[in-house]
Amino acid sequence: MTMTYALTGNSLMAIALEQMANTVLRIYEWLIEQEQQLVKKQSLIEAQQRQISAQQQEIEQLKDSLEKLKNRDSQNSSVPPSSDQLKKPSDKKKRRKGKKRGP
Repeated sequence: MTMTYALTGNSLMAIALEQMANTVLRIYEWLIEQEQQLVKKQSLIEAQQRQISAQQQEIEQLKDSLEKLKNRDSQNSSVPPSSDQLKKPSDKKKRRKGKKRGP
């Protein structure tokens, strides 16, 4: 005796609904995973932004310190004159050769 199963319209619809429900469930699970990954990545981005901000502040402080060190010489610090950079002599005393003019 052979058994044949005839699928009625209702049973076909039930199978289709079950497949759709499984598909929706898989999509829902995938979305949950994506949301969890997004939260982790957002947290990482926020931590990196804080780190960048702190490093930018440190860079600015180091620039200021370096500028102060570059501008230091024996005139404005306790550094001995021998450590000053050699500078061109100023042209303050330009003398004219010859006679002075005047009344």
